[in-house]
Amino acid sequence: MEEKVVQSLPEREFQSANSSIISQVFRGILVGLFVGGIVGLFRFMIEKSFHWIQSLYEKSHENFIFLGIILTLYLLIMFLVAWLMKSDKNIKGSGIPQVEAELKGLMSLNWWSVLWKKFLAGFLAISSGLMLGREGPSIQLGAVGGKGLAKWLKLSPVEERVLIASGAAAGLAAAFNAPIAGLLFVVEEVYRHFSKLFWISTLVASLVANFVSLVIFGLTPVLDMPDNIPAMQLEQYWIYLLIGLFLGISGYVYEKVVLYMPDLYKKIGKILHLSPNYYPAVAFVFIIPLGYFLPQILGGGNQLILSLHSQNYLLTSLITFFLIRFVWSMVSYGSGLPGGIFLPILALGSLLGAIVGNICVQFGLVSWNQFPIFIILGMSGYFGAISKAPLTAMILVTEMVGDIRNLMPIAIVTLTSYIIMDLLGGAPVYEAMLERMLPDNIGDDGETTLIEIPVSEKISNRQVRDLNLPPDILIVMNIHKGKKNTVNGSTKLYLGDTIYLVVKQHEIGKIKDLLL
Repeated sequence: MEEKVVQSLPEREFQSANSSIISQVFRGILVGLFVGGIVGLFRFMIEKSFHWIQSLYEKSHENFIFLGIILTLYLLIMFLVAWLMKSDKNIKGSGIPQVEAELKGLMSLNWWSVLWKKFLAGFLAISSGLMLGREGPSIQLGAVGGKGLAKWLKLSPVEERVLIASGAAAGLAAAFNAPIAGLLFVVEEVYRHFSKLFWISTLVASLVANFVSLVIFGLTPVLDMPDNIPAMQLEQYWIYLLIGLFLGISGYVYEKVVLYMPDLYKKIGKILHLSPNYYPAVAFVFIIPLGYFLPQILGGGNQLILSLHSQNYLLTSLITFFLIRFVWSMVSYGSGLPGGIFLPILALGSLLGAIVGNICVQFGLVSWNQFPIFIILGMSGYFGAISKAPLTAMILVTEMVGDIRNLMPIAIVTLTSYIIMDLLGGAPVYEAMLERMLPDNIGDDGETTLIEIPVSEKISNRQVRDLNLPPDILIVMNIHKGKKNTVNGSTKLYLGDTIYLVVKQHEIGKIKDLLL
């Protein structure tokens, strides 16, 4: 039975374990160029169109005909996006849960269909002014772009998954000019382990995609902050712990609400007799009055974050902005439109940090010159709690603001918020979304594949026969000190080794959870 399973796998799956560094670098360059171009164009079109929508809202104060133009545009966008979502349901929402499902073998995306439909639908939805982020769609565009290249290169399933993960990392790198965060996000949230086969092509893809983005948008960090922020004194460090506590609790509330939104929309849909593809009508109706009165806080949140340290907002204004963006971002994302929560989370976090900073300034706990650091801490701590990917949060925010000097306080706040989120029982938000998206029972199509897993402390210093693996799982190869070894029941596994297993495709995620 075991021999039969192994023979059913293509020989190139085993050969992929010996993939040279040069070939991995070459593939990473291809993925980075391809994904960097796609996501760079996606980001450029969104920015230009969003500014145009904002200008229409500003002109509507002088002539109401511009509101009519906006309403007409929203109707066209709604019907076109509804048609696209009906033709391919996998373009809905952020796209990150779908990428996770693909890498776990729970879903197989039609890469070309998702690529062009997500690009078009995401561009229309995000540039309309709704509080949606570009990063989730960018990650999905990168992942399917990587899959398309793998199909073109006729790679094995093992190598295809690596290119999907590399494309996802490249997508985030191009969206935010954050190549290291792209790699870490895929390790922490999507691919879930680190290996030689994976990290080289993924890092190369992220760096190349980031270079393409820099050519298009320049060297200025996405969220450029002042360079002369005075450091907090050691006797002020207790403030960081309080901020982390506050952000952890706030992140838990956010997760509960965002996961409830699909249920709320179902109730609204029944009342208004709307099919799920037309739920965005609610979001567009809600955004029009906000765009008319407060066009500066529309969109993913870049502009608002950058304005927090220069506009000297009152505490009441910051609280009002937070409440408005919290509600409207829920309405926007809950509608199912192709758009992410990544950037809206950072915007909400920056507002929470600004609120705490404003209070600390008023009570004389810190100086006004130290206020900008609270914006940075708010972004990292809030995102780190909600995503439960603290390393990604720390490096992402550091790369986005272009200043590594605040890494210590960022780490303290992010770790504290992560611990609070974990103590409250919060789950990684994208994983929770994936669980809700998948059916209760995943069908077994009988397809097997080869996966590579590093030997973790969980299984190190044990013999293969002692692992208690399911009967249909077979370890076929072990890489120890760079050498390939066949495996039998008495083979001992050492920390740092890499093992190759034959598994059913839909059980990839389950086996990783079992062994890692």
